[in-house]
Amino acid sequence: MIDSTALRLTGRDALSLLHRIGTNAVADLAPGQARAPLFCAFRGRLLHRALIGASADGAVWLFRDDAPGATLAAFLDRHIFRDDVRIEDRSEQLSVRWVIDDRQLSPGTFAEREGVPLGLRLESGETLVVGAADGRTGERERIRAGRAAHGHEIAEAFNPFEVGLGHEVHLDKGCFTGQETLMRLITYKSVKRRLARVSGAGAAPGVPADLSADAQPAGVLTSAVADGVGWIGLAVLRNEVCDPPRALELPGGAVIGRPDPLPLTRPLGRSTGRDTPRGALGDD
Repeated sequence: MIDSTALRLTGRDALSLLHRIGTNAVADLAPGQARAPLFCAFRGRLLHRALIGASADGAVWLFRDDAPGATLAAFLDRHIFRDDVRIEDRSEQLSVRWVIDDRQLSPGTFAEREGVPLGLRLESGETLVVGAADGRTGERERIRAGRAAHGHEIAEAFNPFEVGLGHEVHLDKGCFTGQETLMRLITYKSVKRRLARVSGAGAAPGVPADLSADAQPAGVLTSAVADGVGWIGLAVLRNEVCDPPRALELPGGAVIGRPDPLPLTRPLGRSTGRDTPRGALGDD
């Protein structure tokens, strides 16, 4: 099974389509540049995430290392009406993998050679390498980095702010699916959950798993993998169990360590300069 995505979009409306339906501003993406839009459902819930790069020949490439291309291609195709956009799924020919701390590419750039993509790096430093089938970075490293993944944190149960992807939402870029809900969450400071690292002893539990604190619902364990004699994982937790961190319990009563909340990321826009003001995510 192909478990990574490489889609090539051509046609004069390719970038405008991605700008219209994605959370990030990409209409001005120039050849050689890279950015990451999210694609949400009507109520701001996460459906897809991709890293995109603009090619010198006018094409736009979409990449991800953790989900097959067919589902994203079908999602995009449903939004094409009179747009001049053609989608080619190159996932079988081009494997995609995430690499840690790769400094060969400058932030915000997309590299290619004679029209063949080589890789891209976001301003945040996140880097995907294209066309290399070996050396895939493991689940343990992903969790340690706090990186959201499809089928785990990138899922319809969550919105971008809850899983550390708020910086890939631009609230002033124009309408997109889910914008009204995401705007309301920021305006009324009503983001109630956040992403955190967790760990425990023994075998890694199955995911997703409901977590509790003091016999009250605390959140969801979304990722878990063996680490030494125990395990590490990621969880989407209610704010009140993260500040201050409180002991958590798995189903059945097993107690795990206190969570290590990941830094909050804020959306761009809302006429406040480049970033949303402090407190917008409930962190006064």
